[in-house]
Amino acid sequence: MILFKILFLLFILIILIRLAGRLKNQQIRVTNFLVWLFFWLMAGIIVIYPESTNYLARFLGVGRGADVVVYFSLAIIFYFIFYFTVRLHIMDTRIAKIVRSISLKEKKDED
Repeated sequence: MILFKILFLLFILIILIRLAGRLKNQQIRVTNFLVWLFFWLMAGIIVIYPESTNYLARFLGVGRGADVVVYFSLAIIFYFIFYFTVRLHIMDTRIAKIVRSISLKEKKDED
């Protein structure tokens, strides 16, 4: 179990370093950075103190702490799938408008 904790904490540390690098290079927004920072810090806390999820499970009326983590993770995954689907649709619509506009302009220039 200790090996798992060490490996997972190293994984989290690498992710946090890369996350900070992306913020420094302005590849992500500060709000995105803070959301991911919070997520990975919470993951680290759960790795260090796995019994903390049991307290949350009891508070929420769920059987085990691991179940809370699974439910929460699934909810986050489904939210991101929804969010990215909407964003993809918006980008697709914008690209179609741009292509249409360029095509009409090129058609005018030919005439």
